[in-house]
Amino acid sequence: MNDRMNDNLKLINITEGKAYYHVQEIITLKDMLEKCESKYSDSIAFRFRHKPGLETINKTYREFVRDVDSLGSALLNIGLKNCRAAIIGENRYEWVVSYLATVNGVGIAVPLDKLLPPNEIESMLERGEVDVLFYSDSFQSTVEKIAAKNARLRAFICMNPENEDFKDPRFRSFYELLKTGEELIDSGYREYLEAEPDPEALSVLLFTSGTSASSKAVMLSHKNICSNVMSLGGVVHFEPGESVLSVLPLHHTFENTAGLLFPLYLGMTISICDGLKYLAKNLTEYKPDCLVGVPLIYDKFMGRIKDELKKKGLEKKVRALMNFANVLRFAGLDLRRKLFRKLLEPFGGKLRVIVTGGAAMEPETVRFYENIGVRVYQGYGLTETSPVVAGGNDKVRKIGTCGNPLPGVKIAIANPDSNGVGELVVQGNNVMLGYWKNEEATREVLQDGWFRTGDLGYIDKKGLIRVTGRVKTMIVLKNGKKVFPEELENHINKLNYVKESLVWGETAEDGTVEICAKIVLDKDAITTVVSSPEDENAIKRLLDNAIKEINKLMPAYKAIRYYVYGFEELIKTTTMKIKRYVETDQIKELFNQLTASIKTIAGKNIDRLKELIAKRAENY
Repeated sequence: MNDRMNDNLKLINITEGKAYYHVQEIITLKDMLEKCESKYSDSIAFRFRHKPGLETINKTYREFVRDVDSLGSALLNIGLKNCRAAIIGENRYEWVVSYLATVNGVGIAVPLDKLLPPNEIESMLERGEVDVLFYSDSFQSTVEKIAAKNARLRAFICMNPENEDFKDPRFRSFYELLKTGEELIDSGYREYLEAEPDPEALSVLLFTSGTSASSKAVMLSHKNICSNVMSLGGVVHFEPGESVLSVLPLHHTFENTAGLLFPLYLGMTISICDGLKYLAKNLTEYKPDCLVGVPLIYDKFMGRIKDELKKKGLEKKVRALMNFANVLRFAGLDLRRKLFRKLLEPFGGKLRVIVTGGAAMEPETVRFYENIGVRVYQGYGLTETSPVVAGGNDKVRKIGTCGNPLPGVKIAIANPDSNGVGELVVQGNNVMLGYWKNEEATREVLQDGWFRTGDLGYIDKKGLIRVTGRVKTMIVLKNGKKVFPEELENHINKLNYVKESLVWGETAEDGTVEICAKIVLDKDAITTVVSSPEDENAIKRLLDNAIKEINKLMPAYKAIRYYVYGFEELIKTTTMKIKRYVETDQIKELFNQLTASIKTIAGKNIDRLKELIAKRAENY
């Protein structure tokens, strides 16, 4: 590590990850598929069903690459060269083929979130200047309405048509095109097969979470994505033929890179989940070696297992056995997977690695999985970095950290405070080309050759990354001290009757900043500690005491001064991130409305108003 001063960014602790394994170089995703077909031709690339309950279909690497080439050939043959193709729908084999066929010789892929409302889908199709839309049959009515208004779109390709009797000639069937492409290749058509994508050109356009007006479109190249895939291969090893279960939405870069492209690069088998409600069933039938997910998924499985142990009165016995297993590990004998074979059965029995991202996993959850013999790799990244920047790996992982930077990725701390906490900045081939048609936003984040993540954190003496919060949510007090809302929210969310929370800073007329919290209660769980969800006095007493206890854990300047509570969930993006400013703006608007109302009708003062909408936390 070293220190460095730039014109705009003061950087400390510049660190770069190192590789443990030799990796095969790939220049483009097309290059990757060609090498995969050569090395793993008869191995199973995908296992999936067209619908839950139907027979499982296996596709070898040879068959999969043939499908990609066939679809790509058909698309070029109907005049769609250099098009922008959006893809929307649930995880399915046809989604993968559409995506890779597009980027490997047709044009630019624009993956869309299937949870977007119709108006935002329309907006993103227009903003992305999309020419072609691949879609699942469940979107048929929405797509027909879009087709009636959007003359730019030249083709609508249904990935799983229930009815191929399309009235609009622009509508086509995925499998009709696939068949056409096969016939073209068999007859000697070579245009797609011989196409060579530019490694450094825009190939994937990804919209960040948020409303259509505020979301930015990230531009990624083959070079960006391939560098990230190779970096992962340098620190995480799986054998060809081992399997991963694809659960998270494929439009999200975390799943796209870590759950799709990286396993393909290693010759693994990707089993496509039938849907979240079928996850438990799919785990036991597909028996994955690896599972890529978000903490919520792992929390729920752990909760179910612990509930079952509690019902059977086995909690203490299992805890003692875990302690014993850890003593044996220290002595060089690892029997965890044998001792806890039964606890691994809900995951199919073979699960040995879980990869998590999107949010920090609770230490208790990490310890549970590690104790039963499953390695937990926590990752950190952003769409703009293709996406993985750092993570736990085969050699190094530590609870409470995001691990080391990936090989070829540099991380530093910009403009640190006296404790060494500052903004995480990143440099590497995985960093995006920029934001689509938004030069101002691009200049804001790409400075002096570094990408500014907007995340706050520090790098410890071992080069491990610790994320403490977001630059935009950080609360700066009048005396210059800083408060990270995430730290306080973590304490509040540990209360078993709390679903979620939001912490922010409210500035008074004298410039004083007070820490405020919005607490969302679990209506069912609250009845275990108070007589009824309607008993406001009891709930206020309960929360008063809880906030007092949390404040005791904090320095005085971090103490929560006011809180409001309710039962309605916080407003979120489709990726389940809280829309903080929407929430706080709504609270302020309510405050202003009540202020005006009371001034007009009752003539009450502002202090009294605060008592009506918030409860002051005593003894902070």
